[in-house]
Amino acid sequence: MRELRAQWSAALGGLIICVEATFFEVSHAAGAHLAIQAPREVGRAASGVPASPETIRSPAPVDPRWEVVRKLLRSGQYPAAESVARAMVKDRPSDVRAGFYLGLALHKEKRHGEALAYLERATAAPADSFPEAPHAVHYLGWCRYYLGDLAGARVAFTTHATAFPTYDDTQFALGLIAYEEDRLVESEAYFRRALELLGEQQGAARERAKNLARLGDVLLRQDQLPEAEQCYRRAVELFEQHGEAWSKLARVLDRLGRPEDAANARARQAAIKARTETEKPSP
Repeated sequence: MRELRAQWSAALGGLIICVEATFFEVSHAAGAHLAIQAPREVGRAASGVPASPETIRSPAPVDPRWEVVRKLLRSGQYPAAESVARAMVKDRPSDVRAGFYLGLALHKEKRHGEALAYLERATAAPADSFPEAPHAVHYLGWCRYYLGDLAGARVAFTTHATAFPTYDDTQFALGLIAYEEDRLVESEAYFRRALELLGEQQGAARERAKNLARLGDVLLRQDQLPEAEQCYRRAVELFEQHGEAWSKLARVLDRLGRPEDAANARARQAAIKARTETEKPSP
């Protein structure tokens, strides 16, 4: 009997060592995502029932195509971004985020009619459904704007501005819409607000030039010619390639009775246009 107890103790000790070794190995493999229930497994093994391993639920691997499509969009490779996003939509048709990226790529390709449904669907999704969801309405606003739906664009951009009041491009967009709807006082306020938000940010020269040129348009329509001239001059100082600003500057200078300066501005605009035509890729 004493010998039998010794054999039983040795067997039980071996089983405990085995379970402890298994726990150590699996815990290192799964980390904090795994909950081990060793007592139940020991009981099953002691009763002669084969122990089945716990199912380890690891988080699904991140699809590397997310970063690929983001990089393509940031670098302006819109057809390639569309191709990647379209493949993702095909693989996961119910994934609103994949649809958002496809809509964004189509919008960037100026295929706004095709982009509209994808961006509307993304905008309708809950704000926490995917990382970019809160900003989907911003891109929907631009899509509607380029499709000529000023009222719909205004609603979209106002929604975005309410959630993100310091987003300069939304203020710029609201300024454009107000200008086209002949609400000049509001338009001027939006452009000035966008410029204030941009401040002297490094790398924001082109954005500042864009806003200054549009502010110049508002002032020109209000016959504030010296102020409009100042805006256009600051715009071309920040972004010399802004051909439209050079053209508008020439118009202001004509009205100010300075034909020589106007001719110089038109010559700069013509040189930019010629250079742009030369740099266009061959069909």
